[in-house]
Amino acid sequence: IVAVGARNLEDAQKFAEKHSIPAAYGSYEELSRDPSVDVVYLGSIHPRHLSLSLLFMTAKKNVLCEKPLAMNSREVEEMVACARANNVFLMEAVWTRFFPASLEIKRLLAQGALGELKMVRVEFGAPLLGVPRAMEKELGGGALLDIGIYCLQFACMVFQGERPESVQASGGCLETGTHRG
Repeated sequence: IVAVGARNLEDAQKFAEKHSIPAAYGSYEELSRDPSVDVVYLGSIHPRHLSLSLLFMTAKKNVLCEKPLAMNSREVEEMVACARANNVFLMEAVWTRFFPASLEIKRLLAQGALGELKMVRVEFGAPLLGVPRAMEKELGGGALLDIGIYCLQFACMVFQGERPESVQASGGCLETGTHRG
């Protein structure tokens, strides 16, 4: 890691010091201008993914963007177009895809060792009721964008892009207007 950026310099400096990172910037714009940065990992809140991805990709930086890649398909299309126009790499960071268990399941599926799968049941939960980015609609909160994506990506991995015959899900709506799974 050669540099870190944050919305203010003090936060960036604290993080840099804690993790022995040589450069710290008090804005993402400054970070985007650093010639030693080749790849940027974006761990910002969901609604910032589009603007920050566009900033870095326009600066010819490859982007590994935390999930969800964007708030909706229009934003994803804009990000993909920007990546192509700037000839840079763009990837959604879904950490569960790189778990040893996930890699082993993928290997077994490729070998046909699990037979023909007809159904997958996926559950994922975390105590997020007190976490604003998970609860507030304007921050991209809600079960689907925050943790439901792990269930979706697992099913997509298992069925290798095959479209489902049916999807069953349950949930409710919180007072904040977000959905819970």
